[in-house]
Amino acid sequence: MSGNNAGLLLLGSVIFLCTGFSTELDTHYSQGLSAYENGQYSLAIQEFETILDGDWESSQLYYNLGNSYYRNGNIAGAVWAYEKCLQIDPLNKDAIYNLKLANLKVVDRVDIPEPPFYLKYYRQLRKMLIPSQWVQAMLIILVFLAMNFSVRRIWNLNWLAKPELVLTILLVTSMLVGANAIWDRNSIREGVIYAFEVKAYSAPNENSTQLFDVHEGLKVGVDTVSGDWVEIELIDGKSGWIHWSDIRLLN
Repeated sequence: MSGNNAGLLLLGSVIFLCTGFSTELDTHYSQGLSAYENGQYSLAIQEFETILDGDWESSQLYYNLGNSYYRNGNIAGAVWAYEKCLQIDPLNKDAIYNLKLANLKVVDRVDIPEPPFYLKYYRQLRKMLIPSQWVQAMLIILVFLAMNFSVRRIWNLNWLAKPELVLTILLVTSMLVGANAIWDRNSIREGVIYAFEVKAYSAPNENSTQLFDVHEGLKVGVDTVSGDWVEIELIDGKSGWIHWSDIRLLN
């Protein structure tokens, strides 16, 4: 685990208490931090999950929940919580590091080859902001571009053409990257296997052919939901049906 856990927990407490949360949720968060610091990881998990049940979330809450799950030996819970943390704060270095540690204990993990450098840099660019922040950035750039254009046309300031070109490039870039981020967030469904060992079937019933096994902590794609069954897809392209109770969705 990251060596900055204690400091981050205390920082998270300050941030959390300053965001206007209700007194009850403040209490659960404070009790969760206290339980974590005292080694009572099951209690910490209970307190943090209670906050999530109240429809409140933050990257720091998920990070602390992930740490609690990891310390408690629940790899699936740790992977799920760190993934949720990174959905809100994609550049959280501590969550990225701890997620890598947790994934080392996943039985079915697949080591993905390094992508081409241009794809790697594009992914890093896209992770700089979450989808809603890309929209905000686009709107801000659009406002500055409109102001620049108006001033240039009204006062005939031709030297503003260069800043206008830069702003146009930034606007197009933010629109393309933001649209891609929004598409991924809304169209790609994922989840984490939550049971120790899960059998995947060829159809949504146990009388069908058993195709393969997956184990706790594995991140999978979610294709179709049918009653109490979910069709999952692995990174190698294999797909099969598992019980709804054996997976915890990420989105």
